[in-house]
Amino acid sequence: MKKIIYIWLVRIVSWLAHFKSTDQVIYLMSFADNLDFIRQLADRLPQRVTVYYLPGAQAGAKQLAAEGIATQPFQDSIGFALHGVPVLTRAADIYLDNYYAFTAGLTRRPNQRMIQLWHAAGAVKTFGWGDPQTVKRSAGDQRRFQAVYNQITDYVVGADKMGQVFADSYHVPMARMRVLGYPRSDRYRQSKWVQQTAAAIYQRYPDFKQQEVILYAPTYRAGVQFALPTDFDQLQLRANQRLIIKLHPHLASQERDLQARFPDQVTLVPEFSTDELLTVASTLISDYSSVVFDYALLPNCQKMIFYVFDWQHYEREVGLQADFKEWAPGPMVTTMAELNQVLAAPAQPMQLTNFNQLWNTRNDGHAGERTLAYFYPHTTTHEQ
Repeated sequence: MKKIIYIWLVRIVSWLAHFKSTDQVIYLMSFADNLDFIRQLADRLPQRVTVYYLPGAQAGAKQLAAEGIATQPFQDSIGFALHGVPVLTRAADIYLDNYYAFTAGLTRRPNQRMIQLWHAAGAVKTFGWGDPQTVKRSAGDQRRFQAVYNQITDYVVGADKMGQVFADSYHVPMARMRVLGYPRSDRYRQSKWVQQTAAAIYQRYPDFKQQEVILYAPTYRAGVQFALPTDFDQLQLRANQRLIIKLHPHLASQERDLQARFPDQVTLVPEFSTDELLTVASTLISDYSSVVFDYALLPNCQKMIFYVFDWQHYEREVGLQADFKEWAPGPMVTTMAELNQVLAAPAQPMQLTNFNQLWNTRNDGHAGERTLAYFYPHTTTHEQ
């Protein structure tokens, strides 16, 4: 009931505000990993961009604020409905990096654009109407979900494949998909960023340079504590192999617990993010995480392993793309014995042409500039 009342409040405030418009552009930020694009956006539209950020993205917002980009904290509240919603309603464009329930109540003006820049280049898990939990929700909840999906005018994606996933998952037309590339992926195609990031990691951990770095980055399992199988202690690594475990930031305490339990197998690297560690990994172990789409863009990508020990439970409760097994660019293993066997095989450059043509079609390092050129064809960067 609280959600219904809140959406109605947003709807009323937004309707009252929609008679006026501004040239402002709002970026709603829940993930602080698309900062380069935000900088490009602010550079192209001087004094027009404000980043509204959720608490989890505060660190990224501080970086942007230090560079002179306007930022504003927000979360669903009466205050945001009364003061933030009018700003969004009057804005020329709203960028979204996630699902924001309150947008169901916004009164979108005819020329206003709501542009989705999703937080992943591809999809392994299902979401929207593909999520097996959605059909269990009330009719009111389902109408609210669809209202959010319908508000989005432009879906920026890196490939037709991802566009089709959104069209199917959100019950929206393919005509709304903009296959311009996934801006956050640009860094992986820029040799300068890759080299500088790897150099910083090697400086802090010089041993990594002579070792085969294996990065284990499982997906975040919402609402539950991540638990490794009981046979994890049977993991076998060669002398030159180093296993780094990188869990979701919310599970940092579990990382430390895992290292305490398995001190000979587990290495923690808290100073660097998963994105950064991909630049030095010759092998990636994941499961249902979108990190595989990023890793496939890097020159050091040699081996991907899908360690799906909870496949049946996950498919039933969360849902997986129906064709996942057809395009997964690496073996799927469910036991430690199988994982050890794959790890023992020599790492070598992977044949990822078909995979990247399917999922990373336009993730060529220029997605950000292409996206800005599409939405703002008559403006140039501030530097120019």
